Amino acid sequence: MTEKLGSGYISQKSISDRINTDEINKIFLSKIGLFEKFVGDNHDHYAEELLNQLKKTQKLNFPINKHIELMVISNQENTKKVIEYIVFRYKFYLAGKKKINFGYPPYLLIEPVSTCNLRCPFCFQTDKSFTKKPYMGVIDFDFFKKIVDEADELKVGAITLASRGEPTMHKKFSEMLEYISKKQNIYEIKTNTNGTFLNEKICHSIFKNNVTQVVVSSDHYIKEDYERLRLGSNFEKVVKNVDMLFNIRKEFYPNSLTEIRVSGIDNEKNLDRDKFKNFWIKRSDHVTASYPLERWNTYENEVLPEITDPCENLWDRMYVWFDGKVNPCDADYKSYLSYGNAKEYSLKELWNNKFISKTREEHQKKNRTKINPCDRCGVTFK
Repeated sequence: MTEKLGSGYISQKSISDRINTDEINKIFLSKIGLFEKFVGDNHDHYAEELLNQLKKTQKLNFPINKHIELMVISNQENTKKVIEYIVFRYKFYLAGKKKINFGYPPYLLIEPVSTCNLRCPFCFQTDKSFTKKPYMGVIDFDFFKKIVDEADELKVGAITLASRGEPTMHKKFSEMLEYISKKQNIYEIKTNTNGTFLNEKICHSIFKNNVTQVVVSSDHYIKEDYERLRLGSNFEKVVKNVDMLFNIRKEFYPNSLTEIRVSGIDNEKNLDRDKFKNFWIKRSDHVTASYPLERWNTYENEVLPEITDPCENLWDRMYVWFDGKVNPCDADYKSYLSYGNAKEYSLKELWNNKFISKTREEHQKKNRTKINPCDRCGVTFK
């Protein structure tokens, strides 16, 4: 019996858009007593706030996505884990929406490599001033482990292996997934890939280590258009690799909750969305395509004085690049806003230092136009 997964059908637990919030609420309402004990043991104000909302309204009062649903339902017998996880998700939501600094980044994005084998016209890898030293490099594996250890100690709840480059180009990419997966306080692991370097080892490591989501970047369903938009790629090879990823999950990990998502940029704004979706949904769980934002060549964009709302990234995530520099955003790919180096300071020290605190303050005052490149970034959170 197959279940609907995205818009396709495979023998896999559903990762469709329909969320069974009633079941999630029912699980936590059945654990009220244990939730109260958790709050008492941990003296966590926000856990108590979430518990009181649950008791008053009989439901969780923040957005529940499919990953939350699957995590909670599949681990509902492990009460401590699901309570810790839902408190993390609540704090992550509050950090961005309410501009709350919890003293540490709830979400970490670590860059395995800054290099990429492709030159897509809508990506900053086409900026020739970027694709050379000092911007190009590979993260040291021991340094990577140090960052993950710190993140686990701080109870950073989610890590993505991705940023400015193609993460699977790192020779120890599979080992990175394995290292993160062993950490008690890191609940979600995500990664992005252009699909060109996927192989059996990487595919198996994705499912063995319970990666939450793999996003495969693809912008077309026709070979000629795909290869024109993804310069340096081979359409047949990528399709074959994505099929391999999909089929390895189906054959060897039938109970896997890992989501395979294909995500594209409709750079020329003429993509046949239905044909694009129909092609890729046969080998994935979700297919999305979005119009490009005027952000990839950030530093040459025109200033956008009409965008004044504070950027949520300043409160809910930290980027750590291969050389240790930390940044609030990868649209600032040349590190104008870098607020220090994780080889010199702890993640907690960096998260709370004067530079990033000043940047947050200016955003809250609606002074984005005083900060380059925030002043010309088209991302809005209204």
